[in-house]
Amino acid sequence: MEGSPFNRSALTGRSPPPALRDPHAAPETAPASSPAPSPAPCQPQKEPPAAMTTHELQCWITGIEQCLNEICAISSEGKLNTDQKLRINNLCRKVCHGTSQLVVTYQSLKQKAIQAHDNLQHLKEKQDLSQQLRALKESVEVSSRPAPVAASFADMVKKSASNFVQPSPVNSVAIYPTDRMQSSDETKTLVQKIIQPDQMKLHVRGVRKTKNGGVIISTDTKDDIQKLKQSVQLTTSGLTVDEPHKRKPRIVVIGVPSSMQEKEVFHCIYQQNLADKLEGSTLETFLSSIKLSHKSGKKDAETCNYIIEVSADVRKALISKDRVFVNWSSCPVRDFTLVTRCFKCQQYGHAAKTCREEANTCGHCGELGHLMKECPKKAEPPKCATCVRFKKPCNHKTGDAVCPAKIMAEKRYINSIDYKGA
Repeated sequence: MEGSPFNRSALTGRSPPPALRDPHAAPETAPASSPAPSPAPCQPQKEPPAAMTTHELQCWITGIEQCLNEICAISSEGKLNTDQKLRINNLCRKVCHGTSQLVVTYQSLKQKAIQAHDNLQHLKEKQDLSQQLRALKESVEVSSRPAPVAASFADMVKKSASNFVQPSPVNSVAIYPTDRMQSSDETKTLVQKIIQPDQMKLHVRGVRKTKNGGVIISTDTKDDIQKLKQSVQLTTSGLTVDEPHKRKPRIVVIGVPSSMQEKEVFHCIYQQNLADKLEGSTLETFLSSIKLSHKSGKKDAETCNYIIEVSADVRKALISKDRVFVNWSSCPVRDFTLVTRCFKCQQYGHAAKTCREEANTCGHCGELGHLMKECPKKAEPPKCATCVRFKKPCNHKTGDAVCPAKIMAEKRYINSIDYKGA
């Protein structure tokens, strides 16, 4: 069988297998040792993934080789009789049929593979286009947002001096329990049980908790406050009605030289700006009424910002000047109304070191259990953690200037400050 055209190695080295002669042609006219005709050249096509495995092809070729070996053995027996010729003819037909089936199957699978490959490429192009459209939509949404409310010192500097902070025209009253061990929730429940707004014709805007187990009730008019103060139900239930305690205003002095000491800065603020403005005021009374809340600004910078707690009169005198002269510097001065946001629970009004929540809340996705730097959804659009908690529209960043929760927290903070009608 040396040099036989039916050697399996000659067939398995080609892909796809070559086409054979017409299966109906008489096999007697061609000697077994004659070379097979050259296959017709294939049309160039896009290379797909393999349509058939090597093992499947080898199984086909092995069966064909066995048939051809038997043909050769019969031919070598000597003279051929009619039965032998018939056997040879049948075997050759099987060879041609099997080989044709192999080629047809291979080509069919290959065409299917090409079609599947093209479909995948088309789907990938659609996916890329969808991602580009989504990115364009997000860009348009960001660019169409309204200008942020004062959220940085740069925004504060741009404000004009006439833009004084104005508290909302809301009247409030504080109700405290006699038992200081009672919680604000218990006080709120008791007040709502004994006070009937419909019977007293009250216009209640809101009820919020405060320190020492108390609650603050806000109303539309002072008449409503008088009704609450004169309520017999409150006084007979172990509750006291009082004016809510208000904080001193805070101002920010921007661009104070970092080399100056705190006492030196306060001395300059009084002598260069207030000595001739406040009647009956002295340096000693001024220093006793002023307190540094904290400093802000870049570390090791030449200037910093002083956030100062002052009286309502001092605040009005300084804010009306628009600028404060501190030694050789002219520093912008503005109201400071930024509220603290906890970076553990993402709620307003307290810092992380005093937070009572046990689990962290992510500032990007708004979910519990991890910090923002560990968020697995950084590729997705942000969600406001504060608004997620209160089930409000949350398609904005946590702490964003247009966040309804932040705006409400700032209004609540402003209403808790004693501006004395300023």
